Formats: sequence, structure tokens, C-alpha cells
Amino acid sequence: MNAFVLVMAPLLAGASVFLVRWFVSPYPIYMQVRRTLDALTDTKKEERTKAVHGCFERSAAILKEHPSVLLSFHALSRAEGHRLESNEEVAEVCDLIQEAGHDHPFEGISPGYVPEKDWLSFLKYVKHAPKINPEEGKDYIDAADRWRQDHGYPAPPDDDGYVSLVERTLLA
Repeated sequence: MNAFVLVMAPLLAGASVFLVRWFVSPYPIYMQVRRTLDALTDTKKEERTKAVHGCFERSAAILKEHPSVLLSFHALSRAEGHRLESNEEVAEVCDLIQEAGHDHPFEGISPGYVPEKDWLSFLKYVKHAPKINPEEGKDYIDAADRWRQDHGYPAPPDDDGYVSLVERTLLA
């Protein structure tokens, strides 16, 4: 019996250490992976914030340089708004432009012609479509009307904003 106890006690102690280590060891690995992922997420957020503010800064500089010739949409297009990654980023840039004292880039065409959920897609469409120059003139306004028709959106009941936008574009 003494021999049995002398053999089994160390064996059970070793097995219990092994079992505890087996269950506990993944936790530090999990925490290390989580810290790494959090750092990557924070880096990505910082990168996206820089992209939004960079686009806004370029748009504001363009509008300041050509205040009477260009509309806010033209400036957003020239500042490469189509390179943003989400509609939320486009909306944030538009809000910053408006807060800086300029017209909202989608004023007159949103929500009736181009809903907010389509802003980024519309920017990419007008930037890359043939025979549309989104950086000056009224091409983007005609494109907004085509966008509405192509996507099956109903005609907005009140076109006052659209009409005044067309007038401002033609007068500019």
C-alpha cells in the first residue's frame, strides 16, 4: 500500500498540474490576441478618421479657392470623396463641409434623387461614368435624376431644392 501511495501521489499531482495548465493556458493567449486585435481596430479607426478629415480639408480648400464658381458637390468630387469607404464617412465629410459654412454637397438632390444610403455609390458612379463631369457644371444633377430613375425611386413631391440647385449651377 505504501508503494502504491508513493507512486500514485506524484502521478496524480502531475496530472492535476497538467489539467490546470491545460484549462488555464488559453486565457493568456486569448488576451494577447485580443490586445492585438484592439490595437489593429484602433489603428483602422484612426486611419479612417484621417481620411475623412483629409477629404474635408481638401474640399474646404477647394471651396475657399473657388467660392463663386464651384458648388460643394464639385469640391467633394475634386477632393476624391469617392475614395471614402462608407456612406457614414461621406455623411461625416458633408456635415463638416456644412458646419464650415458651405452648402451641403447633396443639397437639392438628397433625399429625393439620391438617398443618403446611396451617396458613396453615387459619388463613384459620377466619377467613373462616361460623359459625366462631376467636378463642374450640372452633369451631376442630370446624373442624380438618372440615378433616381434607374433605381426606381419615386419623383420627389417638392422639387424646389432641385430647381434652385439647377438655377445656381447654370448661373455659376
